[in-house]
Formats: sequence, C-alpha cells, structure tokens
Amino acid sequence: MPKAPKLPACDPCRSSKLACDHARPVCSRCRGRNQAANCTYRLRPFKKNKKEPSVVTAPPDTSQRRDLVGGLSSGSSRAETPVTPVTGFLTKPHNYPNPGYLGSFSHTTLFNHLPVGDDGVGEGSPEVGQAWGSLSEKLVNETHVSQGVELIEHLYRFVQIPACVRLVNGWLATGANLPISGLFTEHCILTAQHLLEGLDGGSRNAMEISKNLFVQSCRPLLMDSATTFDAFCAQFCEQNARWETLGLFFTTVSRATFRFSSTETPYNSEQQRRNLRKLAMHYSDRCLEFSLSLDCLNDLQLILQYENFILHSLVDGDQSYQSWRKLGDVASSLFALGYHQDTKNSAQCPAFLRDLRQAVFARAYSADKNISIFLGRPSRIHRQHCLLRLPGQDTETSMSSPYFSQEWPDWGLQEQFDYKADTHWYTLCAVVKEEILHLFGEECYEERIRKASHIQAKAESQWLAFPQQFRLEGTIRAYDRQPIELDLMVSARLNHLHVLFLLRLALVRHISEPDTQLVAISADMLGVVIEAVMIKDRLIDSGTSLIWKERHLSLPPAGVISLSLLYGPQAISNNGVTMSTVFQNLSVLVTEVEVGTLICKEDANYALLAGATQTIKSLLDRFLCGRMGAQVLSQPPGTSLLSLPALPNDANWKPWDNNNVQDFEVDFWLTLAEHPFLVGDEAAAQGFSGP
Repeated sequence: MPKAPKLPACDPCRSSKLACDHARPVCSRCRGRNQAANCTYRLRPFKKNKKEPSVVTAPPDTSQRRDLVGGLSSGSSRAETPVTPVTGFLTKPHNYPNPGYLGSFSHTTLFNHLPVGDDGVGEGSPEVGQAWGSLSEKLVNETHVSQGVELIEHLYRFVQIPACVRLVNGWLATGANLPISGLFTEHCILTAQHLLEGLDGGSRNAMEISKNLFVQSCRPLLMDSATTFDAFCAQFCEQNARWETLGLFFTTVSRATFRFSSTETPYNSEQQRRNLRKLAMHYSDRCLEFSLSLDCLNDLQLILQYENFILHSLVDGDQSYQSWRKLGDVASSLFALGYHQDTKNSAQCPAFLRDLRQAVFARAYSADKNISIFLGRPSRIHRQHCLLRLPGQDTETSMSSPYFSQEWPDWGLQEQFDYKADTHWYTLCAVVKEEILHLFGEECYEERIRKASHIQAKAESQWLAFPQQFRLEGTIRAYDRQPIELDLMVSARLNHLHVLFLLRLALVRHISEPDTQLVAISADMLGVVIEAVMIKDRLIDSGTSLIWKERHLSLPPAGVISLSLLYGPQAISNNGVTMSTVFQNLSVLVTEVEVGTLICKEDANYALLAGATQTIKSLLDRFLCGRMGAQVLSQPPGTSLLSLPALPNDANWKPWDNNNVQDFEVDFWLTLAEHPFLVGDEAAAQGFSGP
C-alpha cells in the first residue's frame, strides 16, 4: 500500500507548533480561533531555498590576464570599503580531487588486475585529479580571493618591493642562493616586480591580481620530455604568476636578511633586517597556505614547501613545532607525489625537472635524518621505501642501482663544488647516518661492533672517494676559495665528522664515559666550527647557516668534551689534543653566545645555545679554579694525567639511558648542570681544587 503523502501545516499552526488537520481553505483550529484570514499555506512547504555560491570565472584569454596583473591607470583611487569575504566554500566535484601516488598496497591494486571491457574505464580515461584541475580553472572561490586581496593590500602598505629586490640581488651577487629553487630565483624576482611594483593600493586592482593568482595556481603544470626550462618557467611566471611564485620570492627575501646587509636598501640595521625576515616569512607562509588550500599538488608547491621549512628552521629554530610539522608536510607531499619511487611518469618529464625532483627528495631525506638525530625523535623517511636516484644519474645506467645505492657516484667529472655536489654529499652521509641509527637498537654488543666496523669502512672509503679539491683537511684559513665554496667545504667536512661521531657514540657503553676516539672526533668537530665562527666574514650561508652549524655540530661534541673533563681528562690528552686548545674552543663558544656576535637574544635558537654555554662556563670556571686545572694545562700532550677525585654523590650520578641515541638537546645540558661538581657544592669542589 503506498505511503500517504506528507501534508503541510498552515502558518499559524506551524508557528505555534500545534497539530493541523490541513483543511482548506481554513483548517479547523484557525476556524475555531477566528483566524481564518491568517490561515495560509506555503507554496513550497518542503523546499529550502539554496543560495548559489559566488564564483569568479577565469579571464577568457592570455591578453586579458596580462592586463589584470599589469595594474590600473594612474587615475584609479584606493577603495574606501574593503572587500567583504563571502562565507562558505565551493563544493568540490569529487571527494578525492587529488589522490596522488597510489602504491602497490593501495586499493587500486585489485582493480588494476580486473579485465576491462570495451565500455570500461581504460588507461586513457581522465584521472580524478585531472578532472578537478580542469574544472578549477573556471571556478575560483570568492572567499579565497578576498583573503588574497587582504594579503596584497598588506603588501602595499608594509613592503617596499624595489628595496626587497635590491636586497635579494645583492645577496645573490655573493654567490648564495636557495639550494633547491635557486634555478627559479631570477624568474620569481621578475614576476614579483611585474605583479607588485604597479600596485596603486586600490581594492579593485588587488582583487584582479588575487583572482588571477588563484586561477593560475589551480592549473596543472604541463610538460613532456621535450619541455624546455624556459617553457616550464613560463607557466608560473609573469602573466601566469601563481601563489607559489610569490611564496618563493618572499622566502628568498627572508633568507637574504641573514648575515648580509646592503647599503643600497633601507634595511641596514639588524633590527630592520629581523623585522623584514619575519614579515617575509609570514608572506611566504600565506602564499603556501593559499596554494595548499586548492588541493592541486605539483612540483612548484613541493619546492616551496621545502624552502619554507628550511626558513622556519632558521627563524623559529629546530625545537619549534612549526619547523617539525613543516618537515612532516614535506615528507607527506613527497610520498603523495610518488617521488620516493621510480614511477612511469618520471620518463614524461624533462631531464632538468627529474633532477630537481630527485634533489628535493635528497635534501628532504638528509634534513629528516639530521633533525631527527638532533631532537632524538623518529625519522619519517626510510630508505627501504625509496627507489630514487641521485641527482644527475642516468636512468638507463642506474636502473639496477636504486637511489640509496652503495655504489657512490663518480666524482671525477665534478669540477666545481656547487649545490648539486653538496646535495650528493649530504645524501650519502645521511644514508650512513640511518645505518648508524639502527646500531642503537642492536642489543648484542659484539654484533654492534661488527656492524660498526663495516659502516666505518664505508664512511672512510666514501670520504676518500670525495674529490680532493673539495675536502677540507687542514685549517679553513689555508684555503683560498670563494665564500660560497668555502662554506660548502666546511659543511662537507663537518658532515663526515658527524658520521664518525655518531658511529663512536653508538659504541660507547655509557655516555657519561666517552672513549678516547669519540673525544678526539669531538675535539676535531668543535675546532672546525669554532674556526668557522672566527672567520665568518669569509663564509656565506649556503644550504645551512653558520648558526645551524653551531647548534647542530658544536653542541654535541662540546657535550662529550664536557663529560670527558668531568670523568677523565686524560682521554683528551692521550689523543694528542692539547688541553689549552680544548679550553680555548669552549671559551670562544661561550663568548660568541654571550656577546651576541652570531646570535641575538631575540633569535629562537638563543635559549638552547645560552643554556648550553652557561653549563660549559660553569664547568670551565670550576675546573680551572684550583690545582687540578693548573695541572691539566701544564701537562704536555700524551702525558698521563691523574684521575679526578671522586665526588660524594658521583657514583650514583648516571642519568642517561644508553639504549637510544643521545640528542644533546636542552635536557642534556640541564642534566649535566646537575652534576655534583657543578651544583655549587663547595665541599664537593674542594676535592678538585685541593686544600
């Protein structure tokens, strides 16, 4: 029996929430209340009025887009009323607009093995991501556009684009650049000038620019194996500018404020550069957020994500959750794009872009290892899931040699130490570091020693295979190189020493009792960093900054040396390292942080360095205050020293667990400061200073 249709109530009964008998023209309840004149029924009682979302259509052709971003006539005036954001977003045409890379364990594997009929969906059918990309060219949400207008108007009020361009050009003239997006820096500068220098402050002008940026950001980057570099850049530069393009420009502006000043710009003081640094980073963040909100993942967006992560690491510090999260975002995008595997799509892109993709993955993999080690956290990218090649490797010759191959690349043809060679070296060191991290989970100490011996042989052969002209094997002052190349050489040497440092650290039974080899490597690492700090004017920040080197590669060896001084200074002298040199390097590290020549109190990394140097200073003051310090300093290298007297609570002071890698972060230095010798117990310290 069919279900009776639902009848509407009259307006008086509906508003009073009373039962209605639906009689027409007047229901019984309204007739009894003498409300016949008010008894009316809605024409569409069960239909809700739907508000059509406001959309902005794309400009019809390229010439019109050029007019949109070229600026209005001089007669245009600034609008007095801002653009009101429209609430709500467009409903996407599919639940999964950007599925990205789907591996062998994905839900698609089963369906790929099913037979496809004549009317089935074959390989030539458009993918979901492509369908959304083509539709988004025509429809752009007005809420996003209004947010873009707000950002562009903020740029007009607070940023001098010509001054920023001069600052970046001066920075580039030193040889520095962004490690990955350096290929596009010049194009991004010209595009920023093309877009922003003609701003008149009007909301209409800003809206047109914002519309075009969003429309272009939705479009896929088209390419094939024959695409040239200029043709690829033309898709996101000048009149085809995207939010990613502006994001890379402001990332470059922020990076140019580190340890560089130009008399041709108004940013001459450190405070002015610091303000510009944070403001430009904010603009970079906003541009990245706009591009991510469109769910149209591409190569340019990934590059911006990586450079933005590096910027946050420098500005916010590696302890910041923002930096940690952004590194995870880079890893997520790499996996979503499938760049951790050799996919069938890699053959369809030009060689320069294939190398760039591999370079992004290599740099991200290296950063993942270094930061995970420094913070003592699990890494995100593991080599057993990766099959990419090193940048520049021929696909045909390396088909049987996956990305993390033990066959090191041929350095014979490398004539100049550039970012590409630096990426090679960082990746090779990161591979060894991941192997070392596995040693900390090996419970059998004999097996740990056996594996460590194999890893050390690999690391040493890797260093010997490195071109001799790139190896830093003496003092930095002895090398007459360009600042950028000298900085890369320092980084390469420290990276190799860091590998050896981690290897010896994995073999130490108790971190509070470092062996002689670990102490010797620590003294070497600390010496390289301190010399780099002393001659910082001869260096230019390359892929990593000098502050990063001081934070990541001087605090761990300084911690080991501090422990060695507390438990057995003879471990230092027995390796031919003079105690005076050790104390000198520790003192310079403390002085540089206290005086603020390299880092200021306003910087995010200051708290970590200040806490560590305060503990080191306390150790130096107490160690050198009496007889023991005088004895240590007077002994020639190789002379056996007396052991330090035992402190009252020394035997029970074993705070560290040696099952995991030691991170030498804030907690390490706070714990070290609680050693009985450093807590201010004069009776305990008397054993060191003598009667």
